[in-house]
Amino acid sequence: MDFERAYSKWREQPFPLGSSLDALDEVHADLALVDTWVAEALIPIVEHGMHRPIQVDPIQKLEEIQDSATELGKSATADERRLAREYVEYADLLRSVYEQFLKKVEDSGRRT
Repeated sequence: MDFERAYSKWREQPFPLGSSLDALDEVHADLALVDTWVAEALIPIVEHGMHRPIQVDPIQKLEEIQDSATELGKSATADERRLAREYVEYADLLRSVYEQFLKKVEDSGRRT
């Protein structure tokens, strides 16, 4: 998937709901934080053509989120498993769009 398609898919995807299970809701909060980091990196380049590097590694945090959500989903109710799966899927989407962004930035750097 190219950057533009990944970006559109991410922007169209609703953010997952929170959970009444505290541990799962903490994963939700982490996911919201990473979503913000990714937005801070991507939106300026899409809307203004400006690349502003962020000072964090979303990929590493997304891996932690996926691991936590997967683990919590193993011992959860059906609704909590569904939410955990949504968190993993949204983290996959964030990772995909961010990796495509990095590739786009790298490719544009080679052309200058």
